[in-house]
Amino acid sequence: MRTCLSWRAVWAGVLWCAVLLPLPGAAASADWRVIKLGGRDYLPVNQIAGFYRLRAVPQGDRAISLVSDERRLDFRAGSREARLDGVKHWLSFPVIYTRGQFFISRMDLAKTLDPVVRPHRIPRLRPVRTVVLDPGHGGHDRGAVNRLGTEKNFNLDVARRIRPHLQAAGLRVIMTRRGDHFVPLEKRPAMANELDRKDPGTVFVSIHFNAAPGNRSAATGFEIFTLTPRGAPNSHDNFMTRRSFAAERGHAQDHGSMALAVSIYHAMLGRVPMFDRGIKRARFAVLRHAATPAVLVEGGFMSNPRDARLMADEHWRERLAESIALGILEYVQLTRTRQPPKLLAAYQAEEAAVLAGTDWDYQPLAGIGAMVRPGFRGARGWRGLLPAPLSEEMPSYRLEFEPRGWAQLEAWASVGEDARSMAAARAAAPPVKPWLELPPPFRGVLGWRGLAPPRDAPSRFELVPSSGGPLAEVSHPGEERTLPFIMEISGGAL
Repeated sequence: MRTCLSWRAVWAGVLWCAVLLPLPGAAASADWRVIKLGGRDYLPVNQIAGFYRLRAVPQGDRAISLVSDERRLDFRAGSREARLDGVKHWLSFPVIYTRGQFFISRMDLAKTLDPVVRPHRIPRLRPVRTVVLDPGHGGHDRGAVNRLGTEKNFNLDVARRIRPHLQAAGLRVIMTRRGDHFVPLEKRPAMANELDRKDPGTVFVSIHFNAAPGNRSAATGFEIFTLTPRGAPNSHDNFMTRRSFAAERGHAQDHGSMALAVSIYHAMLGRVPMFDRGIKRARFAVLRHAATPAVLVEGGFMSNPRDARLMADEHWRERLAESIALGILEYVQLTRTRQPPKLLAAYQAEEAAVLAGTDWDYQPLAGIGAMVRPGFRGARGWRGLLPAPLSEEMPSYRLEFEPRGWAQLEAWASVGEDARSMAAARAAAPPVKPWLELPPPFRGVLGWRGLAPPRDAPSRFELVPSSGGPLAEVSHPGEERTLPFIMEISGGAL
């Protein structure tokens, strides 16, 4: 009798534990702990690591890494720069270290980390059928120029080389221009929007090459842009303005655009050895007006002697075009089968033998320290040997009041849409007073906070759409609170 009761007790305990204890990875009973730091929602890194099944490994008291057997996410306190799966990303807000913990903004969790770590869980991804390639500039707008050529011609050549690779995979490919003529910027994404309206499943990829001041600039490498999320500064900005809160058509595709950028950029860096300037955010016209997933690729600096020699080589441009096409096809595969795109490490493993047999001057992805040679007295590291600071080194983010006259500059940017096109238009226009002398656009308003809508306004926007991202509920003022865990886990797996 005692034996029978003891076995019954054991089975009852097993059943009771099965009911009460969640499966590994299930988070039905977990809560997100959100705290206010600088008036913004932040979440502890340790909790983020647990959600994505990563191990949090401190790197001293200023950095932390989230690692697993397949991936690694590196963050540094006080910095907007993060390295996710070996690739540089620019966050919307800096990582904060306080109370003995690291914290990441809720905006970056929803708009950057989740699309990068779990692209297969992005909602409403439609299978891609059409790719719109946009060779930047054209006609009277030459873009950047060096002694080896013009940007408009390099853009068109690379786009033409991408097209057959996509067509061979059964995709319809439309080019915004096929010859040397100018297409207004707002009409370029409009082509993709119209195609997507008639036959859903279109992406927009704009091809450009970069430039920096001076004929022999130290700035070098690849970068790729997606639209800046609503309520965040651009990657190159260290303050927010009224435009930071404006709703654009492209914001509906924030997650899809990030997944497309990651797919293309990993392929570019994995197959073409160039300096990694990162996946960045900007409010370029072609990104703002695109109602489809959209990215803008920068394939090196025409103002850098080494980059210029590479892009003038048609074999190098063919290699770049193949890499961009492979990245697009990885995104197409994601939309059709929900298979995550290939990462940088996989490309590097596949291309190791190919790169070893080339004469390319391979530079480390994390920096250009290989340029330094011993024997330079008084030079503190390789940065001291450069003729100018690298332009990718951005200032730490800080919230400032809107500079005087900024509203007028933003109005010009919205109308002219592109800095180079605007410069040509203003040259023929009658002179205007310098912008610093313009009166404040709104008298009595101190900074952008006075222009933001009140929290209880019925027309306020949500930073994170309720249909996607780890957090669906908009936070309210308060020192610290918890939010219910709303991400649905199917089968106990991420």
